[in-house]
Formats: sequence, C-alpha cells, structure tokens
Amino acid sequence: MSEGSPAIGRTVRAGLAGWGPGVRGCGAALVAGAGLSLLPRALPPSLAFLGPAFEFVAATLAYGALYRAAFDGPRGWNGLRWGREEWRLLAVQLLIAVVMTVVAAVMFVVVGAVALGVARSAAPDFDATSLQAWRAALSGPGGILASLAPLASLALLAWIGLRLALAPAATIAAGRVQVLSAFSLTRGTVLTLLAAGLVLAAPAVIVTAALGYLRAVAGLAEPSSLPALASLVLLFFYLIPVWTAALVEVYRRQAAPTFGTLRP
Repeated sequence: MSEGSPAIGRTVRAGLAGWGPGVRGCGAALVAGAGLSLLPRALPPSLAFLGPAFEFVAATLAYGALYRAAFDGPRGWNGLRWGREEWRLLAVQLLIAVVMTVVAAVMFVVVGAVALGVARSAAPDFDATSLQAWRAALSGPGGILASLAPLASLALLAWIGLRLALAPAATIAAGRVQVLSAFSLTRGTVLTLLAAGLVLAAPAVIVTAALGYLRAVAGLAEPSSLPALASLVLLFFYLIPVWTAALVEVYRRQAAPTFGTLRP
C-alpha cells in the first residue's frame, strides 16, 4: 500500500470512529485495566518488582477486549473477560518486549563503542574512567558526532516497534500468536502508522500539558497525583481505544501474506 495523506486520514478517522464504540462496548475491561495499573503504586517497596506484571496484565485486559470486539470474538461482560485471546496477547506483548530489549541492549553497546571511539579520536590519552575526560572529549564537534548514534538507535527502536504494531491484530485474527511472522503486514505502512499515531496522541498530550500548566499556576504542592491520574484515564479511555481501532483498520487494509513468512 502506498503511503500518503489519504492513508493517514483513513487511519486517523478509523481510530476516532472506534473510540465511542470501544469505550461503550468494553468499558468494564478498560476500568479493570486502569484499576490494575494503579495497584503498583500501592505496593510496598519490597514488592515493587511486581509492577511490570500488573502493567502487562492491565494492558492485556484492555487490548484483549477491544480486539475481541473488533474481530467478533467472545464479548464477555462489557468486554471484561480473560480467555485464550488474552493469553495470546500477553504472549505477544512479552515477545515484543524481549525483541525490543535485545535490540536496545545491542544498540547500547554500539552507542558506547561509538562514544568511546570518538573520545579516543579527540584525545589519544583519553581516560575512560574520568568523567571530566568524557566531558572534555565530547564537548566539541566529537560530541555532535557521538550524539548521532543514540538518535539513530531510538529511530531504529521506533521503526521496529511500528513494524511489529500489527502483531496483536494478526494474533487475534489468526487465532495463534504472531510476532515476527506478522512483520510483513506493516510493509509500506510505517510512515502512515507514525503520522496517524502522532495525530491521535496529540489531544492527550495537549490535555496533559494543560493540566500540568494549571497545576503550576494553581501552585499545587509537589508531587501532585492529578497529572498521573489524568494520564492514566487518557491512556485507557482514549489512547488505547483509538490506537487499537486504527491498527485494526490498517490490518484490514493490508493484503494478508502467508503467515510464517518474513518479508522486509
């Protein structure tokens, strides 16, 4: 599919059109997911390591309900249900997290090697154990060159994340876990997904920034829970529904390849 403003517009409109039905039809699952996301804040420090598990389950409850509704799966009670679809989506999230972690680790090594190489080029007697030496070596043109590596790494991670964005939709549609095998589904859609995602996220960003500004103007004491709670509400009752609807629209527009094949 060729990229362009028509594809971006269709994706944004599909996301916004799916907002109301998603919230109405899956409200209980979204409330449960938001509630689970709040639990890690109540955990004692000794159990803080359980926080990511709660976040994964919370996201799975919300996405599971929305994807099941989009593909005419079991509805549950106002979307609230934990079944095979949720287990598959949880597996997809974990596998994507593993892929991103491995890539990030490799990129971290590459960024470190580039920075060390630039520093040694700027100062042949460079001492890698000295913070002052790092500042001196990377304070000139070398610092600009070294900063390109982390930027390229972030761009690569974003690209991989977008290429894997349709894995949940493919998993629910196919009835089995799809991660790398769904990579080809986003061929030719990366810019569409990126642009549509930025447009759909813009209202949430504006509201969050406005609340932060109002909090500062009102002189509320730090830390204030208002921005965090607002972000949570926006995430589960706006961003997740519209993004899921947008991804379902892109998935349905794509020509379905043979699952199990990897196409760049």
